[in-house]
Amino acid sequence: MARAVDKQIRECFEERYSIRAADVTREVELAVIGGDWGANGFTTMAEADRLGDALDLRPGAILLDIGAGRGWPGLYLAARTGCRVVLVDPPTAGITQALVRAAAEGLTARAVAVCGDGCDLPLRPGSFDAVIHTDVLCCLRPKRAVLVANRRALRPGGRVAFTVIHPAPGLSRAQRRRAARDGPPAVLNARPYEEMLAAAGFVDVGATDCTDEFGRVEAAWLEQYDRHQAALGDLLGQDAFAERQASKRAKLRAIRDGILRRTILTARRPA
Repeated sequence: MARAVDKQIRECFEERYSIRAADVTREVELAVIGGDWGANGFTTMAEADRLGDALDLRPGAILLDIGAGRGWPGLYLAARTGCRVVLVDPPTAGITQALVRAAAEGLTARAVAVCGDGCDLPLRPGSFDAVIHTDVLCCLRPKRAVLVANRRALRPGGRVAFTVIHPAPGLSRAQRRRAARDGPPAVLNARPYEEMLAAAGFVDVGATDCTDEFGRVEAAWLEQYDRHQAALGDLLGQDAFAERQASKRAKLRAIRDGILRRTILTARRPA
């Protein structure tokens, strides 16, 4: 059953990334995220800068961006810091667009894209100075396996920084069911992420709540989609547009009701 659900998740993202970029999508993304890198989640430009600073990225460093989609935020961080980046994601549609954007940004020599998933990385262990992923673990079920793969990919002393959506602690069984219904497809976690990071072999684990910003960004997506309903309905299809808006409204209610939270986590592989 889990493999079937994971296949559905991949197919969903493949379909989403196959939708062509348009003036309206760039306008909406600029209004919500602050940039136009093909993002459709909750990581703003300011938050990407924060994650990059936590990873201490600099020229010559090698960054692994897991679940990179169209290249956000890995390509942006490469452009900003001078680091090199390897982008990994299963959907070929997103990776193909990422390579086009890398060429447009003059990053071809410092950006590589690979089709693969987060728990079975087709990469040499110990090759990376930093690993980043944004709201990826809440869409994947083998969470601890992904974190173990993160540690394996890093050089000794390397750092990981990521965001994740998760249920608030102390929820009732009914509230957790609501989190599963209104949140990302694999939002439920059996253990706190801090514990999973420690179990995966990381040290210096830190967690920062960013739920308020999560709510503001979801509200901004909802508002901008409503504002551009005609153009986005034509681009996505009216049924798909209505489905996305209903999902955003349900998620926003869950955030405001204290059901869903979002956290920035950082950790280090021991030297």
